Amino acid sequence: MQRKHADHRLLKTIGIVACFLSVSIAGTSSAQSLKCGQPPYSAPPEVAALVSAMAPVMAEFVVFEDLLTHAGLEICLADTLIEAQGYYEPDTGRIVINARAPLDLQQAILVHELRHVQQHRTNACPAPDLSMRENARAVFAMEADASAISLVVAWALKDAGYPDMWNALSAWPLQGDIAKAFATEMDRGDNIVAATQAAFTQWYDKKPRVDLYYYATCANYLDVEDSEHRLRTYEVLDTAFFAALCNLPNGTAYICNEPR
Repeated sequence: MQRKHADHRLLKTIGIVACFLSVSIAGTSSAQSLKCGQPPYSAPPEVAALVSAMAPVMAEFVVFEDLLTHAGLEICLADTLIEAQGYYEPDTGRIVINARAPLDLQQAILVHELRHVQQHRTNACPAPDLSMRENARAVFAMEADASAISLVVAWALKDAGYPDMWNALSAWPLQGDIAKAFATEMDRGDNIVAATQAAFTQWYDKKPRVDLYYYATCANYLDVEDSEHRLRTYEVLDTAFFAALCNLPNGTAYICNEPR
C-alpha cells in the first residue's frame, strides 16, 4: 500500500495521463486545497482570471475554445501541489493546475492538459490489453504529443504578439530542450509540421525525463492490474494509435518519430 501512494504522488508530480489508467491516477485530489470552476468559468476569481487570459489561445485555436465551451470540464487550481504543475483526470473531467505557478505557465499547462482532453475524446488512447512496456510506449507518445502541441500554440501566440506562454515553456526545465528543438526547426524552414515532429522526437532525448515517466507508468500499470485483478496481457500497440494521435490542432498530420 505504501508503494501505491508513493506512485500516485509521482504520477501527479509529472502530470502523467493515460486513458485506461485514469482510475488509478485520479482520486487523490480530494486531499488538496482546490479552487474549482465550471463553464462559463466566471468563478472563483482565480479560475476566471486564468480562462480570461486564455482568450488569445481561444481566438487562434477553435478546437480548444470548443473544449472549454462544450466539454463541461472542471478547472481547478491547487495550492498544495509542490513539484507538479498540472494533470488531467479523464474519469472526472477535471483539470488541476498548480496555483503557485505564474499565470503564463498556468496557461501553458492548461493547453497541455486540454490536448490530453482532446486525445481522450478522439480515442487516441492505448487499449487496455497492452503489455506493460507497450503501454509505457503509448503514454510516452501521448506526453510527447501534448508537449509538441503546446509549443505549436505558444509559437502562434508569440507570432501574434503574445510571447509569455512561449517564454514560460522555454524557461521550464522539463520543456526547455523541447522548445529549443521546435524553435530551431522553425528558424530553419518555418515549417510547423517539421517543427512539431522535431519537438515530438526531442521529448525522448532526455533520459531522466523518459526514466521518470517509465517508472511511474509501469508502477501504475501494476497497481491497476492488482486492483482490477487483470490477467497479464502482452498485446502490441496498434499503428493506428499514432495516426489518431499525431495531428496538429487544424487536423494536419505529422509523423510520430519514436526513437528505436
